Amino acid sequence: MCVCPQHSRTISKFILGIDFGSTHACARVYTTDLRIVGCSSTKVSRIEGSEGACELDPEDVWESFCRLVENVLQDAKIRPDQIKCMGISVQRNSLLLWDKQTSIPQTRVITWQDTRSLDLAKKLNHSFILRSMKAGGHLLYWMTHRSRFKALASYHFKTALACIRLKYVLNEKPKLLDECRKGLLCYGCLETWLLWKLTGGKVFATDVSCASVTGMYDSFSCKWSHPILASLGIPSNILPDVYPSSYCYGTIRHGPLGNSSNPTLSIPVTGIIGDAQAATLTENCLSTCQAKLTLGTGSFLNLNSGSKALALISGFYPVIGWASGHTYFDSVPTYEISSTGSSSSESSSVPSTSKSVHLDNLTYLIEGFHPHTGTLIDWLQSENVFLEFSELEKMLYDGDQLGLDDKATLENVFYIPLPTNTPKNQQIMLTDELVRSNKISFQGPDGFITGLDHSKSIDKLLVARVVVESIAFTTGFMLENCRKQTRISPSVLYVDGNVARSNWLLQRMSNVIGIPVERRALEECSCIGAAIAAGVGAGVWPSYSAATDALHSRLQSEANNQPSVDNNSIYSDKDFDNVQSNSFELHRCFIPQSSEICKSIKQRYHIWSRIRASHLHRSHRLKFV
Repeated sequence: MCVCPQHSRTISKFILGIDFGSTHACARVYTTDLRIVGCSSTKVSRIEGSEGACELDPEDVWESFCRLVENVLQDAKIRPDQIKCMGISVQRNSLLLWDKQTSIPQTRVITWQDTRSLDLAKKLNHSFILRSMKAGGHLLYWMTHRSRFKALASYHFKTALACIRLKYVLNEKPKLLDECRKGLLCYGCLETWLLWKLTGGKVFATDVSCASVTGMYDSFSCKWSHPILASLGIPSNILPDVYPSSYCYGTIRHGPLGNSSNPTLSIPVTGIIGDAQAATLTENCLSTCQAKLTLGTGSFLNLNSGSKALALISGFYPVIGWASGHTYFDSVPTYEISSTGSSSSESSSVPSTSKSVHLDNLTYLIEGFHPHTGTLIDWLQSENVFLEFSELEKMLYDGDQLGLDDKATLENVFYIPLPTNTPKNQQIMLTDELVRSNKISFQGPDGFITGLDHSKSIDKLLVARVVVESIAFTTGFMLENCRKQTRISPSVLYVDGNVARSNWLLQRMSNVIGIPVERRALEECSCIGAAIAAGVGAGVWPSYSAATDALHSRLQSEANNQPSVDNNSIYSDKDFDNVQSNSFELHRCFIPQSSEICKSIKQRYHIWSRIRASHLHRSHRLKFV
C-alpha cells in the first residue's frame, strides 16, 4: 500500500490516473496536489508466438483494467463518486479491430513489439508507390521549403508503427479488409479500445499524442494522412476521431465507475495521452531543448521542439507531445456519438464528429527509440547472470574495483545491438558468419557480445557489464545523432523507468553523453502524466505548467529535507520499492566524473560505435547474398 497520511479521505474529489504499459499496468488515485492516496498494479499478460508475434487478449485487457480500478479504490478507501475525473496513459501503437455494432474484437491486440510485419515493411519501403510519394515530397519541399514535405520525403515504414501492422493484418485476412471497406469495423489502439468499453461504444476517439505515432497521422496538419492511407489501402472510415490530450471525451458508463448500474455517477474521462509523452510531461520538460529518457521495456528519448514540428530525420520522428482543448466546465455544445457515428438526441460530453476542436498548448517532441532495454536485463537474468537486481548492481560496482573496463577494452569485449530494422534472416546469417569466425560467443535478444574467449568459462561480471553499458552507449548514439541533425542540445537529461533504478548505469550514461543525468523522486511517471492531462481537462489546473510546477516545487522542498545518499549505495529489490514509494532518496543527479574517467569511457564508446557501424555495413552486404 502506498498512501499519503497527510490527506483525509473526506476530500470530495480525487483524480484517477491509469497507465497500461507493455509489461505492467498501474492505477493511482491522486489528490489535487498530486499526492498518492491509493495504488494498484498488475502484470500485463502477453501472448508471444513464432515469427515475432506479440499480442494481448482484448477482453483480458478490459478485465485487467476494471480490476485495477476496483483495487485502487479499495486501497484508497474512497467511493466511486469521489473520483472527479479519469486520465489514461497507454503503450502506444498496440492495435486491434472490433465490430462496430457488437463490440466483439475481430483481432487480438497486436503490440508495438510484434515484428511479423518486418518483411512487409521492407517491401513497402522499396515499393514504387512509396518511392513516388517520397519523390513528390522532395519536389514539393524544393518548391515550398515547408517542413511537412521534407518529412514526407524522408518517410519509411517500421514495425513499431501501427499502420504497417494494420496493413499486415488486412493482407493476412482479406475478409477483415472487406468489412473495413463496408464500415463494419473499428480500428483503434489500446486507448481507443478502453475508451470505447468505458463509454459503452458511445465514444470512438483517440488523442493527438497517440495518433501522431501511428505512422498514418500528419503531425503538421493534425489530420490523418491521406497519402499514407492511400498507399497502404487502409479505409479512412475505420479510424477514430482525434481530440486534444486534455479534453472531456465522455462519461464513464461501464466498469467499476460506470453509471449504467448507478445513474447518479457522472465521472468523465478528461485525459488520454501516450505513455512516453506522459512521462515527458511529468518530468516538466515543457520548454524547448528539454529532454527525457524512459528506460523501460525499450528506451524512449523525447526532446521538446516547442510549438513547431521538425521535419522527419534519420532515426527520429516528430510526434505530438500533448495539447489541451475545452475543459470539462467550459460551456460548449455536447453530443453523444452512437456506434454508427451519428449524433443522438441524448446528451454527452463528446463533441460531434464534424466539430472542429482547437488545439491549445500544442507541443511537439522529437522522438528516438530503441526497442530493447528492459528485455536485455530480463535476458541476463534468464541466462543466470544474476538473480536479483541488487545483485546485478553490485556486480557492476565490483567490476569497477577489478578494473574490468581496461580488460574489456584490451580484449575488445562489447555488446553490439543489431539495427532494429534488420530482417530476421539477415540477423541469422550475420550471427552464423560471426560464430564461424569465432568473433562472438554470446548472443542476446537484439545483438551479441564480441571478444569473449570460447575456451574459457564465461565471466559473468564482464558479461553483465558490457550488456548494461550498451544501454548507455545506445543513449549516447541517439543523443549524438539528434544533436547533429536538429541542433537541439539539452543541458540535463531526465530519466525514469524501471531500468533507471541502476545508479551505475546512470553514472556511465552521464560520462558518455557529457551532461548531468537526473533521476527524480517520481514513481510511475506515465501514470502521473495521465492524471495531469485529466486534471487540465477537468479544470483542476489552468495549464500543464501549473500542475508540473506545483508538483516539482513540492518534491524539491521535500527532497531538501532528506539526508544526502551515497550514489554507490545498493538497494535490494524490496528496499528499492520502499524508497520508490515512501521517500525521496530516489532523487539523484549524476554528473560527468573526472576527465580521465570520462576519456576512458568515451574511448570505449567510440570503439563500440565503430564496431556497430562495421556490423551494420556487413548486414547490408548480406541483403544481396
